[in-house]
Amino acid sequence: MRLSYEALEWRTPIENSAEPVSLPLPPPFFGQERARGALEMAIRGGFHAYLVGPSSLGKHETLLAYLSTQSVETPPDLLYVPLSERKVAVLTLPSGQEIHLAEAVEGLLLEVNRLDELFRQGSFLREKTQLEARFKEAREQQLEALRREAQEAGFALSTNGERLELTGPGPVPAELSARLEEVTLGSLAASAELEVALRRLRRDWALHYLSNRFEPLFQRFPQARPYLEALRARLARYAETGEPLDPAQWRPNLLTSSSSGTPPPIVYEPYATAPRLFGRLDYVVDRGVWSTNVSLIRPGAVHRAQGGYLILDALSLKREGTWEAFKRALRNGQVEPVTEPQAPASLEVEPFPIQMQVILVGTPEAFEGLEEDPAFSELFRIRAEFSPTLPASPESRMALGGWLLAQGFQLTQGGLTRLYDEARRSAEQRDRMDARLVEIRALAEEAAVLGEGLVSAESVEQAIVAREHRSLLSEEEFLRAVQEGVISLRTTGKAVGEVNSLVVVEAAPYWGRPARLTARAAPGRDHLISIDREAGLGGQIFHKAVLTLAGYLRSRYIEHGSLPVTISLAFEQNYVSIEGDSAGLAELVATLSAIGNFPLRQDLAVTGAVDQTGKVLAVGAINAKVEGFFRVCKALGLSGTQGVILPKANLANLTLQAEVLEAVRAGQFHIYAVETAEQALELLTGARMEGFRGLQDRIRAGLEAFARLEEGHDKEDRENSQ
Repeated sequence: MRLSYEALEWRTPIENSAEPVSLPLPPPFFGQERARGALEMAIRGGFHAYLVGPSSLGKHETLLAYLSTQSVETPPDLLYVPLSERKVAVLTLPSGQEIHLAEAVEGLLLEVNRLDELFRQGSFLREKTQLEARFKEAREQQLEALRREAQEAGFALSTNGERLELTGPGPVPAELSARLEEVTLGSLAASAELEVALRRLRRDWALHYLSNRFEPLFQRFPQARPYLEALRARLARYAETGEPLDPAQWRPNLLTSSSSGTPPPIVYEPYATAPRLFGRLDYVVDRGVWSTNVSLIRPGAVHRAQGGYLILDALSLKREGTWEAFKRALRNGQVEPVTEPQAPASLEVEPFPIQMQVILVGTPEAFEGLEEDPAFSELFRIRAEFSPTLPASPESRMALGGWLLAQGFQLTQGGLTRLYDEARRSAEQRDRMDARLVEIRALAEEAAVLGEGLVSAESVEQAIVAREHRSLLSEEEFLRAVQEGVISLRTTGKAVGEVNSLVVVEAAPYWGRPARLTARAAPGRDHLISIDREAGLGGQIFHKAVLTLAGYLRSRYIEHGSLPVTISLAFEQNYVSIEGDSAGLAELVATLSAIGNFPLRQDLAVTGAVDQTGKVLAVGAINAKVEGFFRVCKALGLSGTQGVILPKANLANLTLQAEVLEAVRAGQFHIYAVETAEQALELLTGARMEGFRGLQDRIRAGLEAFARLEEGHDKEDRENSQ
């Protein structure tokens, strides 16, 4: 049937076009209630989840907006703290306490200067002097005794610093030499004991002084006691030995922090490399020597998301090769920072506990490999799937307008309606709209530029025309080749076994174009040859369509047994691969035309798949195909009879451009919807299928003629063989 302009008109009427739009912000996941329900289930249950949907749906933005409205218990503060120069532990503190601990530790590190002052105080110096005097007195007593013994033997004892010497007539007696050695060793031992005693004295004084500083902190931060005790011991060691203390090695390294009542952390990490996920341990290289400490531990996304949500791209996990490591981390419930492969083992870091929900986001293709891993379904049990389209309803239009207003656009009613209709056109469904909000926003941005900040019906239309113009170069070259006859296409007259089949270019931009399909019949036995398939240009689905055509011919003309004909089909001037079954109807009518030797109209183009019963089935990209043939007819000259035959099942997908609709209203172009191959043949020939001298009679007559020719060939072959 021929479709009227009224049946083809799909655009939303625009009322009060220049009136500004004022609409509230829609809730997150508007139109995606199934995905929202799944995500709510994951949030309530504390399950890891994954969001699946095509690109440009705004999945990340929607998820971030939704999670920002969630309220959870404020997570604790987590820190890395040193227990020694070689060992680091994880410290958990109540929320908000990390600042007070850091301030207290900073004050303790300043005690190094106060300890130096402590050892200059008079009370310490008096005790030190007394201690040194006792050791000096004991040493003087030993020396005096040795001096008397030497005098009795006629020798004199002299001292040169710590060195003792005996001088006198002749060699020193063995007994006196042994006594000298004994006193010398005793003096050295006494000096060592004095040093130990002085160190002990400094340590005791330091611990006594530090105890007054640390005891209140033990009470205030009981969870940090091991850390504080280690810091106190290190300060005491400094006091005892004077070993320099690097403050950076002993400051706490804050990993996560939150104050009471704040929303949970929401961390989106687009590049899921191991260091960005698990953190890393940095090193300082000084003259070839590697060194590190707790301050050089850099937190990763896992640390920053503690107590909240971590959002990752599934494709990034696969591309960066971190899925296996991330899977182990989730299973074990802990992670360790990544270290340099060539770095020496120097710091023992306690594994960090994982306390967060992970949400993966990606396209169905990104999850194909992951979903095959049995561990994936164990870890990510909730699948939230986004629909690629939304209902085309007034509610959806209002939600789209509110969302665009929240994005900062100035909209008129006309501009919103044109964007809404363009979303419907992108979905190729009158009762659905494209859910790819990012694409709609991109068109609104271009319209705002052309409209000097205002998104109106006119500026949206200008943006659409500008988009088409930017990508029209290849189509202009094609139309020029058609006009010059380089590409052989006819849009007038009739021809036997020829039809204009509609195809879509598989490389962007995806223009629809007519392609001349020819069929030739000759005597033979049940052969249907696709030249494109034989040349390796046909895909699997394309080949299936050819086999379906063969099934239709056998079932419809079974009275002839095996078909006495060989059919060859070809897309003329085609040099690229062909895929899909949308040429099935064109192949069928061209084949029957070649068998029955009746001409087909060349001013009509054909698209549609067929089954083995001859029923015409819906195809994709229907608008691009119709508009592609219209452009060719316009380039060669509109005759008023041209048009397209398409499946009736595609009526709901027709959202044609305004230019095509106006041509239909003016009677310059026509759209015909069919349900069977027979209806298409009647339109292409102007004749009836059944009845006297109908098309079926001509097809059967053609088959009978081919059968006689085939029998004659067989008889001649038998005679020649004898």
